[in-house]
Amino acid sequence: MSRPRSQPWYSGAHRALEPEVGPVDEHGLCECGHCDREQRYRLPWPEVGGDVAYCGYHVARYRHHNRELWERLRSLDDVEDPDVHAVAGDRFLTLDEVPEEISVDGERMRRVALAVDGWALFDSAEPDDDGKVRFVTVDRNLEPRESVEISRSSAGEFLNWFREHEGVHDLDADARHALYGGEPRDD
Repeated sequence: MSRPRSQPWYSGAHRALEPEVGPVDEHGLCECGHCDREQRYRLPWPEVGGDVAYCGYHVARYRHHNRELWERLRSLDDVEDPDVHAVAGDRFLTLDEVPEEISVDGERMRRVALAVDGWALFDSAEPDDDGKVRFVTVDRNLEPRESVEISRSSAGEFLNWFREHEGVHDLDADARHALYGGEPRDD
């Protein structure tokens, strides 16, 4: 039933949210899923009109992906310069920065994903004769951080586990094709 002159009972709810911007007062965990570092800076979240508090690494990713908004933030007089809080350190910001292939302990490895922690996940380009595949996370200096060896038949399960428990910012196209079907890209 339509009543053109009546106001909805929730009319107070459509007031615009005003984002809070600047260093956080109380340090909780970063509000990017799966990240366990302390939040450092609160930024606008344009999609919902609110704000989000990130750790230094995710502030750096935000800067990379929202350059126009970042410059507007930097120009505000009453807001501390967010550049101080944008620290990537030894972490990758985007999958494009991650090499497609590397060598770890003499083994050729292929790029699989960029994890939420900023480390890149690689797998064995040529699985062992015994059917084992090695997965390795590396930092921006290509130093191995963690490594696991599993049977080739469990590689997809491992990648799903990794996505659910460690978190993934972006999957390599070949890994996406392997998980969801389709043809790998031509080299």
